[in-house]
Amino acid sequence: MAKKEDRRIKKSKQSIKKAFINLIHEKGFGAISVHDIAERADINRGTFYLHYKDKFDLFEKYVDELLNELIVTIELSNQEKELISQREIKERDYIEFFNHFQKHACFYKAMFNYKGDTYFYNRFFDVFKSHFCKEFKELKINDEQLKVDKAFLIHFMVYAHFGSINYWLESDMTDSPETMGEQFNTLLNALIAGMSQD
Repeated sequence: MAKKEDRRIKKSKQSIKKAFINLIHEKGFGAISVHDIAERADINRGTFYLHYKDKFDLFEKYVDELLNELIVTIELSNQEKELISQREIKERDYIEFFNHFQKHACFYKAMFNYKGDTYFYNRFFDVFKSHFCKEFKELKINDEQLKVDKAFLIHFMVYAHFGSINYWLESDMTDSPETMGEQFNTLLNALIAGMSQD
């Protein structure tokens, strides 16, 4: 009985999230209500409130879920890092990175078009900054080896990623995730090499 209940809960949440994403894309976050979400998901409002306090709670939990998925997607295990070279790791990271945005394109398009609120942007940029700080540590590049301020470089990379992802989504992802991943790998390797001292 418990497993059946879990499946129903999972199905309800999936319906709510699907309705929520479509409504954000259509109307923008500010214009939708719990009633809109419940009606689109074909559930009653009581079912919605079993899982979420309000639309803001749903929004924040969904953003966190996506960004956590993104982190898991682009990070390799220690075992995988032992099996492949650093260059191959970077190529694989960014292909999976763009696959993630393609998979959730409807939601990200709405967010990048400023139909959400500051929670998304704050979390998005925090996750990216943490990721790049970790990459610098893995590449063993310290402040003394860089020709520019590391904090400035990380800030530049975060916004370069944001703009590039936004551009790719707005152009309807005409390039494949593989192409985008390879291009990003080439650009970032050149950037790191240029910013590091011999």
